Amino acid sequence: MASSTPIQVKAQTRDALREMGSMEDDYNSVIEKLIIEHNRNSFLENSRKIVTDRKEEFINVDEI
Repeated sequence: MASSTPIQVKAQTRDALREMGSMEDDYNSVIEKLIIEHNRNSFLENSRKIVTDRKEEFINVDEI
């Protein structure tokens, strides 16, 4: 079993985490899901930036 550590959060944050999870989720599962979602959003933002910054390097599929 992996070791666990306490994380101090405000009661409001704890309550928000509780609302995000489903019945079988513990706080660790909810936080892991938030991290995955954050990473997905960061990837999408970076991808959009690349497309915007390097637009001239891409070819429109309709032009092929």
